[in-house]
Amino acid sequence: MKQISKVSSLIFVLVMSVFAGQVAQAAVFEIQRVASTDSLNLRAKPGARNAIVGVVPHNGKWIRTDGRRVRVGQANWIKITWRGRTGWVNDYYIRQMQLNNTAPQPANNAQPQAPRPAAAPQAAPVPRPPVLNEATLKKKGSWVLECGDISPFWRVIVYPGKALEVNLRGRNAGVLPMTYQKQDKNKWNTAMKTVVKSSNGHFATDMTIRYTKQCRHTLSKQNVRYRVKAQVNGEQMQGCCRAVQLN
Repeated sequence: MKQISKVSSLIFVLVMSVFAGQVAQAAVFEIQRVASTDSLNLRAKPGARNAIVGVVPHNGKWIRTDGRRVRVGQANWIKITWRGRTGWVNDYYIRQMQLNNTAPQPANNAQPQAPRPAAAPQAAPVPRPPVLNEATLKKKGSWVLECGDISPFWRVIVYPGKALEVNLRGRNAGVLPMTYQKQDKNKWNTAMKTVVKSSNGHFATDMTIRYTKQCRHTLSKQNVRYRVKAQVNGEQMQGCCRAVQLN
């Protein structure tokens, strides 16, 4: 049993180390495909039927995003911030902003030459965060964390660096994009405390996972090394976590 616990602890450390390496990188965007007589609506939530919280003009630039994306129907929605206002837009109407490069100056002994037309700058491709669906989350062979308890029943599947899949008292809340993640380790690189948060705007989950000598994972009837306390949609819950490989 001690050998199994050591292996489970090692697997957990490997899984949770993904959190430290997957930090979203904000890119700079601008508006596209919007007529000069129109503007782009900024929505409170993903989807064209949600409330409008602002507008971005057809020539809006220097738009920032933390990378959060949600698929609604056939469209991908991305959360952006422009001039202090934050909301969701259809990513069909934004693109990476093209930044002008400064032309190099000629050497002092070089003969002056007629200026040449500047070539269009080639922007490096910006990695687009994956859409949160079953295909991108549940890849065969990947490791996740299963946290929860049977009384009262609650379960959260942690997809490292991406999302939490939440079930509370038999009610499936679905996949919630991860909004916060932080991990503290000791000098032996063991994850001693991990905090993760997620929300889809109306359902939120906040979990703190701590290393312990032993915890009974009642969902699988196994002894594991990590205990969890969570606030799931306002309810205080506790239980244990184990590492699981998807097949």
